[in-house]
Amino acid sequence: MNKKLVVATFFAKPDSKEVLREWIMKTATASRKELGVEKYLVNAIDENLGHFLLVGLYSSEDAFNNHVNSIHVQTFLSAVPDLVEENTTYVATPLNNDSDPKSSIDPS
Repeated sequence: MNKKLVVATFFAKPDSKEVLREWIMKTATASRKELGVEKYLVNAIDENLGHFLLVGLYSSEDAFNNHVNSIHVQTFLSAVPDLVEENTTYVATPLNNDSDPKSSIDPS
């Protein structure tokens, strides 16, 4: 099975940065409990401006799909349009470089 790596950025509207942060943290807490979620990292690009970077690693395509279709993610996604100026999400399949273990994610 191929793991999925997801990177998402969220740029809050000026009056929504605290609310967005709360939504992100609440959703991250629930997401970390899901089967197949190997990592779920929340990072501040610039917390004063409400810029956040989320990184998720999922054990498989199914695990990622289950995450996206979960109630907590669907609820979060329904709230996001009112809170953000911009959101970009990238979904990738990690590539392995057997000669350099630090350049890839263990496929097992």
